[in-house]
Amino acid sequence: MIDWRRIRPGLGVAAVIAAIGAGLVFTLPDTATPWREPAFDRLIGLMPLPADGTVAVVDIGPLSDSGAPWRRADTAQLLTTIAAARPLVVGFDIVLGADCITSPTNQSLADAMASVPTTLGFLLSPSEQAVPRPELTIAASQGLALPEIWQAPGAEHACPAFEQVAAGSAAAALAGGMDAMIRQVPALVVVGQSAYLGLAADAVRLAGRTSSVLLGGDPAWMRLRGAPVEIGAAAMLRFQPSGPERWQARTLDAAKLLAEPDSALALAGKIVFVGSSDPINGALRATAASPVHPSVQIHADLAAGLLAGVLPLRPIQADAAEAGVALVGGVIAGLAGAALAPVLAGLLIVGMALVWLGTTLGLALELGWLLDPVAPATIVLLAGLAAMLTQAARTRRAETALRRRIGQLLPADVVTRLVREPDLLRLEGEERQVTALFTDIEGFTQSLRGVTPREFVGILDAYFTGMTRIVLEHGGMIDKLVGDALHALFNAPANLDGHVDKAIACALALHEFAEAFRQQPEMVARNFGRTRIGIETGMVILGDVGAADKIDYTAHGAAINMAARLEQANKALGSSICIGPAAAAAATLPLVSLGTIDLRSFGELTVFTPAALSRVDATSASP
Repeated sequence: MIDWRRIRPGLGVAAVIAAIGAGLVFTLPDTATPWREPAFDRLIGLMPLPADGTVAVVDIGPLSDSGAPWRRADTAQLLTTIAAARPLVVGFDIVLGADCITSPTNQSLADAMASVPTTLGFLLSPSEQAVPRPELTIAASQGLALPEIWQAPGAEHACPAFEQVAAGSAAAALAGGMDAMIRQVPALVVVGQSAYLGLAADAVRLAGRTSSVLLGGDPAWMRLRGAPVEIGAAAMLRFQPSGPERWQARTLDAAKLLAEPDSALALAGKIVFVGSSDPINGALRATAASPVHPSVQIHADLAAGLLAGVLPLRPIQADAAEAGVALVGGVIAGLAGAALAPVLAGLLIVGMALVWLGTTLGLALELGWLLDPVAPATIVLLAGLAAMLTQAARTRRAETALRRRIGQLLPADVVTRLVREPDLLRLEGEERQVTALFTDIEGFTQSLRGVTPREFVGILDAYFTGMTRIVLEHGGMIDKLVGDALHALFNAPANLDGHVDKAIACALALHEFAEAFRQQPEMVARNFGRTRIGIETGMVILGDVGAADKIDYTAHGAAINMAARLEQANKALGSSICIGPAAAAAATLPLVSLGTIDLRSFGELTVFTPAALSRVDATSASP
C-alpha cells in the first residue's frame, strides 16, 4: 500500500516539472527547440530510402567535355539527346532566362522542349516582374488553409519562347533553416497572385499526365496522383536526403551524353532532372546527408519519395501527443521515483524513456511519422530524477534530525530502522552587433578541375565537415555554405560574450585545420589552395526570409559586406586572416597591422591580422 504522505513531496515536484515541460513542448516554436530537427535528421537517416528506379539526373557540371564553358547550344543538343530516349518528364533545375533573343540555337532548344514534357525551374525574386508561364491549374476545396506559404512578388524565370512550349514552370528555390540545412522543399509557392508547384512535385504531376492539382483541408493536403500528400500550413514537403553512392548510381554526365548519345537510352521512361553540381553557381546545399548536396539531387530525392508515397511527415497533432506523453510519463516517473527503491525506480524511469525512444523510431520506420524523441524522454527522466532527489533529500534531513535527537538514547539498530522509515517518528528558476566571418579557398576551381563528381563531393565533404565543426565549437552560427565558401556569424541568434575574440580564435583554428588539410599528399598533388578568412564586427539587421518552416536566417549590414571584401583582400595582402578596424578595436587578442588598404565601397582603412600569423603570412606573401 502506497504511503501518499511520504511520497507527496517527491511526486509533487515531479508533477510540476512534468506540467511545465509538457506546456513548453506544446507551445515552443521550432526556433526554440534546436534539438528537434537534428533528432529528426537521425530518424530520417534510419528510414529506408524509397526506390528511385524511375528517377534520373543529368549533371551538367562546371565545364563541358571540351573544357569550354557550357553554352546554350550545348543545352539544346543535350535536351534533344535526352528527348530522343523518350523520358516521362524533363525538369530543369537551372533557370534558362538569359540570352532570350530569337536565334537558331534557342529555336532548337524550344523544339526539343516541345517534343518531351518539360517543366522549367525558376527562382523567387523580391522584385515585381512578369510571372512564369504556364500557370498551374488548381482546384481548391473549402477549408484550405496555407497561412505560411512561401510568397514572392516576382521570379527569375525562363525565356518566353521556352515557356510557350514547356508543359510547366516550377519553383526550384530551396530555403534552409537557421543552420543552413535543407530539410524541406516547397510543394507550392505563390508568385504575385499565381500558385506554382515545386520542381519535384511538378515533375511527378507531369509524369502522371495530370493537368491540374487538387488542394484542400486543414491541415492542407495536395493530390498529385494517388493518395493526397499532407503539405501543412507552409506548403512544404520533407524529403529523405540520399548520399553520394545513390547520386552516382542515378546520374549521367552531360558531356558523356553529348559524346555518346546511345547512353541516353538509360533515361527512357524516367523522370529526368537536369542540373549542375558546380559550386561556383551555388549549386551545393547542406543536408543531413552531406554538407555539399547538389540541389538537383535534392529535387530527385523528393521526386523519388513522392512516387513511392513515402515521405517523412510530422503529424499535425504531434505537439499535443508529445505534451501528453511528457505529462503522463513525467507523473508516472515521479511516482516511481518517490515510492520505489532507488535502483528499481531508476530502472523503471530509464525504461520508460527508452520505450518512448523506441516508439518514435518505430513510427518513423513504419509510417514515416516524426515525433520528438528527445523532449518527452528528457522530461520523464528529469521528473523521475527530481522525485528521487527530493525523496533522498527528505530522507537525509530526517536522518540528520533523527540521529541528532535520539542517537544517544536508542540502540544503533533502532536508529537505523528509524532512518529507513522516518515516518515512524511522524517527522514531517532585432538589431544587434555581430561578428561576421567569411572563408574562401584560393584557386579552388582550378585545383579540382578534372576530378570525378564523386571525388569532388568527397573532398568538399571532408573539408566542410572540419570547418563547420570548428565554427560550432567556438559558438558561431553557420549562415551559409556557398560553393567552397563558408559564412558564419558570432553573437547570433543568441548573445555570445566576447564574440569578436571568439571569432578570431575560430579563424586561427580554421586556418590551422585548412593548412593541415591542404598539406595532405593528395591535396598537395592537386595544388589545393589556401583558405582566406575575413572578419569584421558591427550592427546588422538579423531576420529570417520566409515562414517558420522555410527559414533562411541571415544578416544584412555593412559589417557583413566588409567581412566578405576583407576575405578577398587577403589575396593582395598575402595574408590568410584579414580583420577589419571595428573588430580589431574590440579584440583583446594580440593583432598586428597589415597596413592601410583601399577597400571597394568602404574607402581607405587599416586592417589587421592575428600576431601569431603575421610572420607566417609575411614569409608566404607573394613578392
